[in-house]
Amino acid sequence: MCYWVGTKNVREEMLRRKKEKPEDEIAQLVYKTFVENQGAMAFREHFVAIGKAKPEISVIVSGSRGKQFRNLRWGLDWSYTDGKTGKQYSRELLNSTAERVFFQHGDLIYRKRCLIPIDGYFEYFHFGGETFPFFIQPVDRGIFYAGGIWDNKVNRETGEVSETFSIITTPPNNLAKTLHNNPKAPNGPRMLLLIPEEKTGTYLDANLDPSAIRELLKPLPSVHMKAHPVIRFQRKENMDYLNTEKVREPEDYAELNGLF
Repeated sequence: MCYWVGTKNVREEMLRRKKEKPEDEIAQLVYKTFVENQGAMAFREHFVAIGKAKPEISVIVSGSRGKQFRNLRWGLDWSYTDGKTGKQYSRELLNSTAERVFFQHGDLIYRKRCLIPIDGYFEYFHFGGETFPFFIQPVDRGIFYAGGIWDNKVNRETGEVSETFSIITTPPNNLAKTLHNNPKAPNGPRMLLLIPEEKTGTYLDANLDPSAIRELLKPLPSVHMKAHPVIRFQRKENMDYLNTEKVREPEDYAELNGLF
């Protein structure tokens, strides 16, 4: 679940906002990073970024030099040691649950939160033994700000630095609960943590206390979202559409008539 996001229209939407709302801090940051410093770093545009393919995505982080964009790989490098056996385990986390993030990533949720600007994400609806992908987007076709955590690690042998992130998930709102109905989902229905635009600065504030952070880890109300079915983009016969607008266009499934 929540393993597919779109960023294709984010850059252009932000540049449009810069003209209309010069006070928009993130829009200004997009302009400074990807226009003024053209060539230094490219915004990662994806019609659909598939998490398991480990794509790079343009992410906003906050540090000693203030807010900045970094192109990070989706899939947080995470390891832990079994307290009983002493054995160490490693895995990549595309998503991290809001309920466990303080336990699993206590250091990162306090000091390395990030925002992933997306123009929508994809979820699979299960019905009649089949799965139907839906594209979920803001009602105004604008931008969602997915909340996440990130980290950077140095390979001691090669000196290579890896920078990765994971998107936090929350319990679902009504729309997400309807669509994310996979009976085999280990955590039940979920949705991406979507931070309201007016709270994006707060989410990146390094001085937030635990209670203030927890207040932000809540589902965005359904009224801010809309969804429609799209082609089964992960099927072999549709793979050529992955880098086209076709993966976002409404698709008609007779099986779903009357359900939505």
